[in-house]
Amino acid sequence: MALPVAIIATGFNKESSRHQFVVTWGMIAGVPLFASMDYSEIAEITKLLYTRTFMPGVPMVRAHDAGDAMFIIANGEAVVEISASRQVVLKEGDFFGEMALLEHRRHKHDVVAKTRCRLDVLDSGSLGAPWPPPSRAHGKHSENG
Repeated sequence: MALPVAIIATGFNKESSRHQFVVTWGMIAGVPLFASMDYSEIAEITKLLYTRTFMPGVPMVRAHDAGDAMFIIANGEAVVEISASRQVVLKEGDFFGEMALLEHRRHKHDVVAKTRCRLDVLDSGSLGAPWPPPSRAHGKHSENG
């Protein structure tokens, strides 16, 4: 009886991993920075991601933190604190920090988890070579982070 359960569990785990890969691939493909990449290049980027989870009220990025990563919201909501009177809510599929990463600068705004928030993180250390490659440096980017 244990062997069939193990086989089913292994199959479920593989299917779950495939589903997560497709969802993550879709989010990466939706980021303008990666719009000119082909399927296999985006697949390679997804392999470089790691996940971080933040509880409500916890800062994910603080203004003046080193801009060494970009973040894609896999689920949950976050708030970018533009000023004391202006906030922008980010939701699943939204991203931030890409401009700080591209421009090798510090973050301009605090970003705080509004709900339990799971992020896919792409950091400069994972990229290895200088980022972005010259052919990718001219895309449209958000102003968050």
